[in-house]
Amino acid sequence: MIVNPVRLYNRWRRVQQEAAKEAEMLQRRHGEAALEAARAKLARENLTSWGRRVLQKTVKVLEKA
Repeated sequence: MIVNPVRLYNRWRRVQQEAAKEAEMLQRRHGEAALEAARAKLARENLTSWGRRVLQKTVKVLEKA
């Protein structure tokens, strides 16, 4: 299988952007409890693989903040 590096980079960048937006939205909505809210969303069973990836990155972003 040949992996296109440009496509891989674009997907990585899109995850970064969506995670930053999700973190910003959670911080506005939940304030100090944003990290717990992100972990609660990540614990849901009905997430797609993309949504799970975005929320995992969101948790990392919120842990650094």
